[in-house]
Amino acid sequence: MSNKPLSGYTVIDFSAVYAGPICTRFLRDCGAEVIKIEPPEMGDLTRGAQGMTPAFAHFNAGKRSLALNLKTAEGQQLAGALVRQADIVVQNFRPGIMARFGLDHDSLMPQQPKLVYCSISGFGQSGPWNDRAAFAPIVHAASGFDTVFAAGQPDFGERPPNWDIMVADMLTGAYAFGAIQTALLGRERFGQGEHLDISMMEAMMSLIPAQLQAVQMEKPLPIGRFYPVRTMDGFVMITPVTNKIFQHLCELLNRSELLKDPRFVYGKRTNHYRELATEVEQWSCTLSTKECVEALNAVGVPCSDYARLEDLFDHSQCLERESFSSVSAQPFGEFLIQSLPIKFQNMSSKSASWVPVLGQHSQEILSTMLKLSTTEIDRLHCQGIIHCSEAEVSLP
Repeated sequence: MSNKPLSGYTVIDFSAVYAGPICTRFLRDCGAEVIKIEPPEMGDLTRGAQGMTPAFAHFNAGKRSLALNLKTAEGQQLAGALVRQADIVVQNFRPGIMARFGLDHDSLMPQQPKLVYCSISGFGQSGPWNDRAAFAPIVHAASGFDTVFAAGQPDFGERPPNWDIMVADMLTGAYAFGAIQTALLGRERFGQGEHLDISMMEAMMSLIPAQLQAVQMEKPLPIGRFYPVRTMDGFVMITPVTNKIFQHLCELLNRSELLKDPRFVYGKRTNHYRELATEVEQWSCTLSTKECVEALNAVGVPCSDYARLEDLFDHSQCLERESFSSVSAQPFGEFLIQSLPIKFQNMSSKSASWVPVLGQHSQEILSTMLKLSTTEIDRLHCQGIIHCSEAEVSLP
């Protein structure tokens, strides 16, 4: 990893579940050494009852695991000693909990003014909701995102929509990843660390700017919703946004009269995408999805079929861009996880090929970084302050 831009930086990762761990995995993919602090009993919640899941592997590939009991005074002291050797701290406890451990930003800053400290939470470090627990579905509801998504859904009044996709976690983790890079640049330029306060709620609100503006206006501008068009064997999404694209579409359909249809002129078309989809289907329903996509692409109309997840692993675009990396984690064997979705010209963005078991690197970290003896480490293990796994891995 020596050619990666974050090589030489050390991250102490106190985060769990998704938002913090995806941020720190991206940091690791860019070269940073990430030490993941986990509770000795069960570890990160995403490990599951058996100690390993494919989801855990995706979010934590390549990190070193130190199983450390932060509820003990000695555990807190060990964590503090590690932080003093680190450049970056990432944590997603509820506000106030890290202060109980003496590991909050204000406690650490006097000794480490250059520390980049990233706090991720549901609603932020301040405000009347700051101490509320939050997972992604809670934030989806609280941010207004679900209400926007439900607009036009006939059964919204009966039951609001729900998501299987943890949008808030992934988006917040990406914001945290970017914010940390910005803070590191600021440290390089000005010699000062930073406390980053990143809330999942505000991250989700950033996805709906047009809707937030519209509700403030007496006569809001229309916000379009695109609709898929049916084919003989499926659906295709098209986005005829500009007049030029719309003209190309009408020429393909041999429907020049649509260009003058008052519903579809520029400015009005946004309100009538559903009707436009019905018009397009007079053509698309005579074709297979493959034929439809090929014809639309040939004339420059943005479109796509609806991919099945299992097809992505062999998708020519994904293969060319090395969108997936192979990882090995028992008892699942070898499988693919998504690589960092950023491509660098001079470095690889592939993730690590291995995943730590709980406490796999406890002994190594404590002996090399804190110079503890084997006897001392054995004592800590026996007292439940740490957990050491016997599993070994060859680090790349």
